[in-house]
Amino acid sequence: MKGFEPTFFDKLFDDSPAESARRSLSIEQLKDAVAQDLEALLNARTIVDESVAASYPQAMRSPLTYGLADFAAMSLNNPEHRAAICQSIELAIARHEPRLRNVEVQLELERRSVNALYFSIKALLVVRPAREPVNFDALLQPTTLLYSVNRRVPRSGTN
Repeated sequence: MKGFEPTFFDKLFDDSPAESARRSLSIEQLKDAVAQDLEALLNARTIVDESVAASYPQAMRSPLTYGLADFAAMSLNNPEHRAAICQSIELAIARHEPRLRNVEVQLELERRSVNALYFSIKALLVVRPAREPVNFDALLQPTTLLYSVNRRVPRSGTN
């Protein structure tokens, strides 16, 4: 197989674009690149309110809505707020990461610490001809409100 094309962000920020035009990625490299793109998405903030969605559904997939809403006013002790945060992450990924389908996000309460929040992101990576399940760990630093996203490497043949 020829491999996969570098991602949009990889091409956009490449210091030597002529070389990357000939470069192809393995499926594992592509998964790592998707993790980087997810990190960029989760670290961007949108100010567009979800109430706009009903009136302008096409606008909700535009770059105006790239990123997450601000969660500063939410409490992680409130189960409804935790569910809303997870749903917001799922929605942002569904809107702006077309390579991932069937996205599920869960806050991992057992890994919760004072200085970090852990999210598990499970999805199906769909890039022709591949369709593979992928798992990502997203770590939110509450003090900086920045996410770090890494691909969860399979331990025993699962992804």
